[in-house]
Amino acid sequence: MRLTIWNFLFFSLLLAALSACTTEPSSRRKQAAEPAAPEWASSPYLWSVDTVRQLLQSDAAPLVLLEVNKEEKYLEEGHLPGALRIWRPDYTVEDAESYGGLRASREQMAALLGRLGIGPNSRIVLYDSKGNVDALRVWWLLQMYGHPQAYIMNGGKSCWQQEEYPLEHSPAPMPRAVTYRFPAPESPQRFAALEDVLAALRDTSIILLDTREPEEYAGAPFLRKGQVVPWKPGAFINGRIPGAIHLNWSDAVDLHGDHCFKRLADLKYNFEQAGLSPEKTIITYCQSGVRSAHTTFVLTELLGYPDVRNYDGSWIEWSYMHAVEGKVPVESDYDEAASARRIAELEAELQVQ
Repeated sequence: MRLTIWNFLFFSLLLAALSACTTEPSSRRKQAAEPAAPEWASSPYLWSVDTVRQLLQSDAAPLVLLEVNKEEKYLEEGHLPGALRIWRPDYTVEDAESYGGLRASREQMAALLGRLGIGPNSRIVLYDSKGNVDALRVWWLLQMYGHPQAYIMNGGKSCWQQEEYPLEHSPAPMPRAVTYRFPAPESPQRFAALEDVLAALRDTSIILLDTREPEEYAGAPFLRKGQVVPWKPGAFINGRIPGAIHLNWSDAVDLHGDHCFKRLADLKYNFEQAGLSPEKTIITYCQSGVRSAHTTFVLTELLGYPDVRNYDGSWIEWSYMHAVEGKVPVESDYDEAASARRIAELEAELQVQ
């Protein structure tokens, strides 16, 4: 009798274990070592792909999905069911007499949201296909201008695809346009202007953070789309803002995997090693305020830094003010001779290829 009872208990436990393994999705089994609770549960603006999927299938108030991407990627790669598309010309402005890439005004953003049929109470879920760097530029604008119900889907389209969730390849039908008004007041504390950066040059309580690629920060020529360039198109000279420290925006996400944000401990370590402190005011910048908006989100919403501002004009404006107006200083690790040598080296590498 004792043997029969032990056999019964053994097989019951074995069946329970097998059932737990087989009912868990394969993508989840790969993450068995991860903590069960969502690491970013404290950030109300970051949603997982599972959360977005569940809300799309629920009877809750509908979501407005916005893919921030070029048209070819939106169609060829596919997009989330019903997702609308916007891209940089929709939310930036160009100044024919000087430089471009600046943020659209509050009125221009309200007009864009109205054309998309978005109302003041709409829940907007933003994503893209490169670590949410472009999606977070739009999120920064919406939060600053007064649409608090704007969210980021962690990992973007890459994570959605890895979960094997459905995609569509035809443009989503455009909803009926509406008159949109921002439901909340503007939040200028998220924004840094040229004057703020000039003041930071003389204020040790402010840290300037360059979020570009290492070559851009150093002022080095580099390869871009198979060509040698002395600096990224749109800028007027190479280099950096004097005194700025460097941390590449992409260090915060797993661009070789699911494009989700890295673990909280890793983010804390990276930013502390770079020399940042939550006791300081942080002003982020990049080429045109896109990558730096991503880093601003990481610092404020994931790491809890209280005072982080995105320099909207970024290197495009600063380099213009130096090269054309002669009003601001610039630092660079490469003088004219060093740049010429580096260009020759890169051109020789291209010939070998």
